[in-house]
Amino acid sequence: MDRRGRYEFFARQYEAYLPRVLNYIRLRVDDEALAQDLTARTFERALTHIDSLRDLNAFGGWLFRIARNVVAGYYRRHKPEIPLEWVEDRAAPDPPPESDAVRSEQLETLQRVLADLSEREREIIRLRFVAELPHREIGKAMGLRAGHVAVILYRALNKLREQFEREKA
Repeated sequence: MDRRGRYEFFARQYEAYLPRVLNYIRLRVDDEALAQDLTARTFERALTHIDSLRDLNAFGGWLFRIARNVVAGYYRRHKPEIPLEWVEDRAAPDPPPESDAVRSEQLETLQRVLADLSEREREIIRLRFVAELPHREIGKAMGLRAGHVAVILYRALNKLREQFEREKA
């Protein structure tokens, strides 16, 4: 495919992958503007290196590998710091209504259970359920075989299910 064809291909892929990449990065950073900046940086890097992509069918995995590297690079350069004054000045929120309390409790349980998984397991879950990538593309993004991704995902989901059941008991 010639250069123009690759750029046209990239434009179509941009439209298809933009929301998925942005949602993935939103999970990794707490700031919406930062998530948008890192998403833009991801697509900029992808466009710059589009000629290095040998198999156009592997675009999704290749793009999410770039996104992972962009986020990791950001955290290497910007160590998160929380000023003590910020913590001291925050007032405790009002207790939520009953239904919000149940939802809040479920979210706390989910966060606690997810924290028990390895970073690799959490990353595969993010790529599968937030970015909606198939196993093959997750494998390409993480340097794993698709079958290995499926096994890790299966085991991680079983761990989550078991932990939730223990938490309920």
